[in-house]
Amino acid sequence: DTLDPNKEVEIRLVSSNEFSNDYRLDAHFYNPVAKNIIDNITQKSAKNSYLSDLAEDIIIGKRFKRNYVESEFGTPFLSGKNIIQIRPTDLKHLSNTEISFIEELLIKKNWTLITCSGTIGRTCFVYNNYEDYAASQHILRVVPNEELIDPGYLYCFLSTDYGYYQMLRYKYGAVIDEIDDNNIANIRVPLCSPDFQKEIGNLVRQAYTLRAEAIQLEDEAQKILTVALTGK
Repeated sequence: DTLDPNKEVEIRLVSSNEFSNDYRLDAHFYNPVAKNIIDNITQKSAKNSYLSDLAEDIIIGKRFKRNYVESEFGTPFLSGKNIIQIRPTDLKHLSNTEISFIEELLIKKNWTLITCSGTIGRTCFVYNNYEDYAASQHILRVVPNEELIDPGYLYCFLSTDYGYYQMLRYKYGAVIDEIDDNNIANIRVPLCSPDFQKEIGNLVRQAYTLRAEAIQLEDEAQKILTVALTGK
């Protein structure tokens, strides 16, 4: 109020009590929206936990020389833009023989993918879509501990504003925004009952299953149309 009585800019006085152990001075770390989100979660949820405590692992991909090959000789390779596309375009394929650690790049069912470079915070659930695809270093992989949290519920939360604005707090980089595995480990996640988590998670899984079925039906329709038009 003292600095900006006319409310012409978004500004908030920050107490020294809010400084983290590394004394971050970047303003977005103290975003009032993120502060309200964290206050709501810590004060109003019956139970909450850090993402690091709910995940078996949070993986940031390796940087490596990419050897691309024709699709029949390689593994599909997801970039950050691909994970928000219903049908990925310009999808490249990594050589299965020239990359010795190809298995380490593969993503698995029930993981949540998060873009962590450039446009950060985009999310995707791995369910009837990208199982055993490889992913770039620009995509974080959150491996849920399924004994502690429903994977679909966790994805659903991370894809909301409550997850997104917490991610934005931790971005860094002078030219290209970045977040990493250590950053998002500090996201707070509200925990409802296992039954309610499952109810929400089932809706997520149903949505992804229906999307996969829709893609399959579209492929079949295109084949029928092609045969009708060309006779082949």
